[in-house]
Amino acid sequence: MKRPVNKAQSLKENFSLSIGKVMLLFAAILFFGTAPAHAQVKEKNPLAGLWQFMEESTRADGQKAYIGKQIYKTITTDNRYFVMLGINIPLKEANSEKTDMSTVTFITQEGEIEMTSDNTYLEYINKHYLDKSLNNTISNLRFKFNEKNPNILYIEYNISGNDDGNWISEVWMRVMPYGAR
Repeated sequence: MKRPVNKAQSLKENFSLSIGKVMLLFAAILFFGTAPAHAQVKEKNPLAGLWQFMEESTRADGQKAYIGKQIYKTITTDNRYFVMLGINIPLKEANSEKTDMSTVTFITQEGEIEMTSDNTYLEYINKHYLDKSLNNTISNLRFKFNEKNPNILYIEYNISGNDDGNWISEVWMRVMPYGAR
């Protein structure tokens, strides 16, 4: 005997399957992207790894606090990168007041990086899925690691493209601490 199909449950199951596929892709990028470098890579990239975008604030006691956002950047050992964004969306079952939150994660940007010095690199933006005007552009970035914690990275980039323009600052935290196994 065939069970009647609950459309909300079917949608939820299909949606969960989609999230599973996205998370599998995310894991594959992380695993294969940070695997040992190919022979043509001469130097280890200090930026290689999985990074989470952070909001930095100062607490009343003067200490820094970091609040993780659902934005991740994977930089591979062969200098490719991917930026992923997670968005929480409500899922409501039919004929129910119950609403569950689910996260949809997707790639927003991808490209390659080129280290230009000990504290600068170029980001070749091959594809930007949210702002097509950024496709096939190059961003010049400055970076430094936190003096007390090498898993905290400060990045600056200039939206006008020249040194006199407005530099934007970002804070990223390595998801898998450097050197951890």
